[in-house]
Amino acid sequence: MTRLVPALTGAAFAVLVAVSAVAGLAPLAAALLLGVVAIASGWATLLSLPTPRGSTGVIALGGAVAVTAAAMTDDAPHLRWLPGVLAVALLVEFGHQLLRRDMRPRLVESVTGVVAALVVAAFGAGWLGARHEDGGLGVVLVGAAAALAASVATGLPWPQRVTGPAAVAGGLAFGALAGALLPDERALGSGLIGAVVGLVVATSDRLLANLPRSVRTTAAVAMGTAPVVASGMVVYTLGRLVS
Repeated sequence: MTRLVPALTGAAFAVLVAVSAVAGLAPLAAALLLGVVAIASGWATLLSLPTPRGSTGVIALGGAVAVTAAAMTDDAPHLRWLPGVLAVALLVEFGHQLLRRDMRPRLVESVTGVVAALVVAAFGAGWLGARHEDGGLGVVLVGAAAALAASVATGLPWPQRVTGPAAVAGGLAFGALAGALLPDERALGSGLIGAVVGLVVATSDRLLANLPRSVRTTAAVAMGTAPVVASGMVVYTLGRLVS
């Protein structure tokens, strides 16, 4: 049951990404903002970070600005503001640490955990970058199908040494299948996107599933949402290479 909640959350969010992408850029941006909120709400609990309220605020703010900037950038390169957003978010996190009044225990853990979440949340802008491209809807659907299959695989009642390869294989198979069914996509390139998305999901599960607080609901939701959000950068980058 402890692995089922993240798996179902990731699968549900992958479906939400696909449906909202079909509806347009604005619904996709709204879905990704929801994903940022889900990550921010549970990340501090998942990693047992000190000063969870401040960490949650920094993650939510940085991720939301990254997604909003990508949604509002109509001309290429669509993610050109992302490095600047991450740089400013990093400065905000340093400011958050300077304002702590608890003698700053576990400072390195706190900064590292928040920065990791900022990168994950900001990478969600890749879904929007891919959707902006000509024919980008197909690439987004390929990535979402792969994320769905990989997330489901991580929730199977098997050891991680089995579910990890199953997630990669599921991502490859569903990505290739989606590419074969969509008129403008190629099965081979789509399979590559799917395999890498599956690898992201499997790696995240391997890293986070055994943390002591992963059984808490908000932490489990963040754990399931995070790899699907982060896969946006994989979809954007590989989509440009294989299209």
